[in-house]
Amino acid sequence: MPINRLERFAHNLDWNLLRTFVVVVEEGSITRAANRLLLQQPAVSMALKRLEQSVGHRLIDRSPGRFELTEAGERLHALCHDIFSAIVRLPEAMEPSGEDIAGHITLHAVSHALNPAWDRAIADFFRLHPRVTVGVTIETTTDVIRAVERGVATLGLSDGIIPEGLDKVPFCYERYALYCGRGHRLFGVLDARLEDLRGEPYVSFLADVLGGPHMGPVTAVRAVGSFGQQVRALAFNVEEVLRLVVANAGIGMLPAHLTGAALTAGELWQLPPYEDLPITETFRITNPGSALNPAERAFLAHMADVPPWRWGEPHQSG
Repeated sequence: MPINRLERFAHNLDWNLLRTFVVVVEEGSITRAANRLLLQQPAVSMALKRLEQSVGHRLIDRSPGRFELTEAGERLHALCHDIFSAIVRLPEAMEPSGEDIAGHITLHAVSHALNPAWDRAIADFFRLHPRVTVGVTIETTTDVIRAVERGVATLGLSDGIIPEGLDKVPFCYERYALYCGRGHRLFGVLDARLEDLRGEPYVSFLADVLGGPHMGPVTAVRAVGSFGQQVRALAFNVEEVLRLVVANAGIGMLPAHLTGAALTAGELWQLPPYEDLPITETFRITNPGSALNPAERAFLAHMADVPPWRWGEPHQSG
């Protein structure tokens, strides 16, 4: 395409159409995209059609029963990702550098991603750079990964399947065990067997979904043990899953190092399996393509050598 045509294309393109396209791809549905964008479904469909007319290619195969990116759609989505990442970080990337570093860092994390060595390193960082500010957002696994992919987050702390385009470093390892609340029929039973759990209502993390995009060791134990098919409640953080298990909404898998107080208080009881318990890995993840401000660059450099933390074995009260 001649240079003058490229310039006209960039000048005439409605850049809001690109944002709409990205949301449609992320949601995998015109309807869900419309809900997220607070628009009517026909408006989103029209925006997608206008974008396809502008670029001269069909971007999404929307035939009956299909919703898949075409080859052209795949290429445009990759380009949109780079564009959005650059724009969202532009104000902070313009911050001046110097010895007296100022700026804002943004952390997105799954709940209870804990590493005492990390906390000590953060304390040291803010003593060195008192003008830096930080915002922390607790989200689901999917949302943390998406925030890092889009360049919204300086750094993410997440479990799950980390996309290849992101850098990841182990942050912590957690051992999970299965528990029930005081009102459960197996509470206090010392010789419970795995087969006793079949058909029991289950309390699940949003990411711990059989067949979901972030299946991990915890999900695998459910599949092997043939329990947890009847999901009664879903939650995205540890506090809510623990509360629901204590309330006897169902049995549930929890990080063993976070259940000590509830076990001691007689609110929880550990169920089988007792051996070969699943260990999940939480990563600190960053986007190598993000434009960073001086505060973000200093923070990532300062935290680069923090080792992962391994949590110990659970303690059963009895």
